[in-house]
Amino acid sequence: MRFSITIDTEDEDTALRLLGALRDSGLAPAVEASVEEVDVRILPDTRQVFVHAEQVELTRLEFELLLHLCSHTDRVHRRRDLLATVWGVNDDYSGARTVDVHVRRVRQKLGDAADVIQTVRGVGYLVASSARFRVEGNPNVVRLADRRAG
Repeated sequence: MRFSITIDTEDEDTALRLLGALRDSGLAPAVEASVEEVDVRILPDTRQVFVHAEQVELTRLEFELLLHLCSHTDRVHRRRDLLATVWGVNDDYSGARTVDVHVRRVRQKLGDAADVIQTVRGVGYLVASSARFRVEGNPNVVRLADRRAG
């Protein structure tokens, strides 16, 4: 069984106390403090991207492309596969160079963190798991671990 709790309140102290009580009771996992500094933070729930704590505006397709690459690390993504997955295009007539244009735009917007996305010449693109990025869930939503009643 899986539970999801949304804390919908304007009072941040109340939400933090409730979250603390859930963690203390063992109903919510403890959040480990992250000492690792990241260059790029991706928040899929709110569709936001931050580079060095500055928000970066991406189009819908640019966001989907970056999220897909960063969610599936350590593998080379071929241009045709990205067209099929991100754009939903499954024909032989669409230009794979569309992917190159979008990757170039994402890199421009990421600035000095652009090296998160690596080019594999003649094949496609890769994001290494060792790159300095993090895909984060919404901190205001607590997803409880699978638990059995009783």
